[in-house]
Amino acid sequence: ITKVWKHEESDKLFCEEVDVGEDEPRQIASGLQPFFELEDLQDRKVLVLCNLKARKLAGFPSHGMVLCAGNEEHTAVKFCDAPVDAKIG
Repeated sequence: ITKVWKHEESDKLFCEEVDVGEDEPRQIASGLQPFFELEDLQDRKVLVLCNLKARKLAGFPSHGMVLCAGNEEHTAVKFCDAPVDAKIG
């Protein structure tokens, strides 16, 4: 995640620019604000689902999904981490 900010109109969404090895970073919206701080996402290596149809979330065009897992009660969420030596792309 090369850039992250809080969505202006949503208390649940982060907006991110993610380097997935393409010419330009992908813009992705994720509902992770209840679980993480901005600092937890900035410069983090994440797994991204890229083969999803683009969708607007609260007006923000999202071109993928950051892969996470949560507990049954949806009170805790963790990132699905890539291998340490994984290359971008």
